[in-house]
Amino acid sequence: MIHNHNSLPPIDPEHSVKLDVHTWSEHKEVNALRDAVWSEIPTQLQDALLGKSNNKGTPPQRILKVLLIHLYVTWLDDPTLCTGVARSDGAWAPNSRYNAIRIPKKINALIDQLVELGFLDFTGGKNDRKWGGKYSRTSRIRPTPKLTALFLNCTATIFDFHKHKDTETIILNEFDTDREGNVIKTGRKRKKKKTKQVPYRDDKSTKQMRETVKAYNNLLLNTYVDVSSLEQPFIMRERNDGTHIKVQINQQAKFVRRVFSRGSWKCNGRWYGGFWQLIGEEYRYDIRIDDQPTIEVDYKGLHPSILAARKGYYFSGDRYNLGEHLIPHITPKQQRDAVKLLVLTAINATTRTQAYQAHVDAAEIKLKHTELELLLNSFLANNPYLREDVCADQGVDLMYLDSQITEQIITSFLQEEKPILCIHDSYVVQIHDTEFLHQQMQHATEKVLGSKLPFDQDMYSYNQLRTFLDDDLNTTPPQDLFELIPTPKRTDRYLKTLKKFVAWQSKNNPNKTYNLSHLND
Repeated sequence: MIHNHNSLPPIDPEHSVKLDVHTWSEHKEVNALRDAVWSEIPTQLQDALLGKSNNKGTPPQRILKVLLIHLYVTWLDDPTLCTGVARSDGAWAPNSRYNAIRIPKKINALIDQLVELGFLDFTGGKNDRKWGGKYSRTSRIRPTPKLTALFLNCTATIFDFHKHKDTETIILNEFDTDREGNVIKTGRKRKKKKTKQVPYRDDKSTKQMRETVKAYNNLLLNTYVDVSSLEQPFIMRERNDGTHIKVQINQQAKFVRRVFSRGSWKCNGRWYGGFWQLIGEEYRYDIRIDDQPTIEVDYKGLHPSILAARKGYYFSGDRYNLGEHLIPHITPKQQRDAVKLLVLTAINATTRTQAYQAHVDAAEIKLKHTELELLLNSFLANNPYLREDVCADQGVDLMYLDSQITEQIITSFLQEEKPILCIHDSYVVQIHDTEFLHQQMQHATEKVLGSKLPFDQDMYSYNQLRTFLDDDLNTTPPQDLFELIPTPKRTDRYLKTLKKFVAWQSKNNPNKTYNLSHLND
């Protein structure tokens, strides 16, 4: 069934996002928008949506508001974007802790009414039975001109929308996750239906974790984070299968949660979310936090370092440099990068074959399994104390440890009200906070692991540059001093959005101040 009331091109099911039922706003015009659409629904249909039982559950006006908020926010971003909506009753669990606003299956009846009233375009989903669900998809909806005409009357800005305060940030999954926090099903469980997130009862530990993540999200909510060199507020990222996904770079893409795996509070627990985790290193160089240039500092191969430290060994130099060029058809640097990825995949894998295939799936330069075997054997010959840890399914345990390290570092920054962005084992901070980050990284590994681990940074810090400038004039800096100072481009798009954010903050958070005197330089 297809309903198209729109002058826009037909709905493209691939150009879509999943319905987000946790975006919220208390802006008065958002409530006015909800009331305007609700008034268009005939009284008889309103009564049907309200229900007749004493336990009526979530009011349909609240469901309508959640739906309209999502559609309005996506329309602001891209009027052609459609939304995927699950139609099955099992997709909605209003009593689940993972459904903060208690959205029930009644949302489907409401969508049907909005389609009939000409507010939404609709195209049905597809159930793929031939290929095991590979080509299945949910139904798609998109605002029609009738609804977007009401959107045009709404003056709420993108900054007026945020995650609902009750959105769950401590997630317990049955399966493992990928680097972005998405569920991975492997081995014998691959054929199982995708299970729901695991329910749990709160205890002192989960409450403490939630409070820390909530405080962190509140800090990010009031912090401007952007890639200053982008002309458009998004990047297109290529997946391993050759397809592309659109990564939004905006102030709504900063929400962070902790995700645990295998139904255990000791597996994974990493901090997921934030657009900075989805973009490449070349874009992270240009991140500005509250319009200040940043620096990224990362632990030197954190997981191998943890495993080595447990055995009483500490890496020195470049552990991924094998000392000989074993694969002639790639460069020494490409070989070094291949070894690094291989070691990380082998630590996470249960067998060598699994590790090699994971490398092939992830690497830009595809190597044969025999070539990867040669590289891994050479690495283990140089680091024999890691033999029993390779292909021993160590990943989720090590991720739990690095999540604890990150918790320590973030807590220290929260106490100082300093913004920080985490990419699992690396951290992006304003340049003047580099030395503070160094201290906290050392303190965190000492507290969690009992030893300090080495780290790298992508450029010289503010204080290091000052040292060069204050030194004797005959002292030569390590390289041209001008090349040490980060000067990412700031586009018109970036400056305009920053000014809008600052104006919004001045109304909603007057205690925070910005120096914008340089913006017109």
